[in-house]
Amino acid sequence: MATSKKSTLMTPDPYHTPGYCGYVPQFKYKIGETFGSHTHKLLTDPAVPSSGNPVLSDAQPPLAPPPKTQEDFFRSPVYSSRTRSWGDQKLVPQMIPGYTGYIPKGLHHFGCRYAEACHYAISGFESDQQKHQDSVTEMRTTAKLQSDASARPESTLAQNTPPLRPSAPRAKPYLPAYAKQHSISPFYMPDGHPQKYYMSGYTGFVPKARKYLGQSYPIITRHALQEHTAEERRLARSLTEPVRVLRPQQQATSSIVIYPQDTGLVPHYTGHIPNEKFKYGSTFGSSTRNAVPAVQS
Repeated sequence: MATSKKSTLMTPDPYHTPGYCGYVPQFKYKIGETFGSHTHKLLTDPAVPSSGNPVLSDAQPPLAPPPKTQEDFFRSPVYSSRTRSWGDQKLVPQMIPGYTGYIPKGLHHFGCRYAEACHYAISGFESDQQKHQDSVTEMRTTAKLQSDASARPESTLAQNTPPLRPSAPRAKPYLPAYAKQHSISPFYMPDGHPQKYYMSGYTGFVPKARKYLGQSYPIITRHALQEHTAEERRLARSLTEPVRVLRPQQQATSSIVIYPQDTGLVPHYTGHIPNEKFKYGSTFGSSTRNAVPAVQS
């Protein structure tokens, strides 16, 4: 098929059309030309860093030329792949302009007659449907071969070979012999381990480290972790030891004398004093002397 030559007045490919909202590297440093010219230079400049994968892709040509007659349409792959309806067939050759029904992918084709655009749209739609059906068939075939080994033929394809079963639930981390091993947390290291501390700059929580002051951070975390390890060992031992309940006997303490016998109370005492409201003409200390015998009498 002969390709149409692009006009020299148009921006050469590749370029972004005006309104493109994606990222264009170094575009903010370009001025004085159109958006298409700037993006064309940036996309084709080897000095501009890029991933190497083009964002734009060429439009695919039509799968087949549009049929000219009714017989050509019936013999075309598009018609043979579709299920012929016994009722009113909407998608017919030489579609008449003015049809308001839905045509799959009809909005992606323009610049040609209505019948040709309809044919190109239906051809692309049928091609996508066939690719989807092939992928579904391949996936079901692979699942069946992997689940039932007896149904696998001798000439099984490589993509249908069942995968190997894992020997462990997760892969072990690679630990080089010449590098320092930091895969074990200082929490689980023994007390005599030389690396049982946290380096300066660690922002995580270190239990029992708040009460240690006046030392470097590694020394503080070493003492805190050792104390934490000892506490964990004590709690672990307590899980296996029998429970012993100790209830010490409480001895009665001597009560404080509220009403002295030989002396009175201190002024500004706000408690209750028996018969104090019936006494007049003496000081507070004198009137509160021997307050308890007055009650007993």
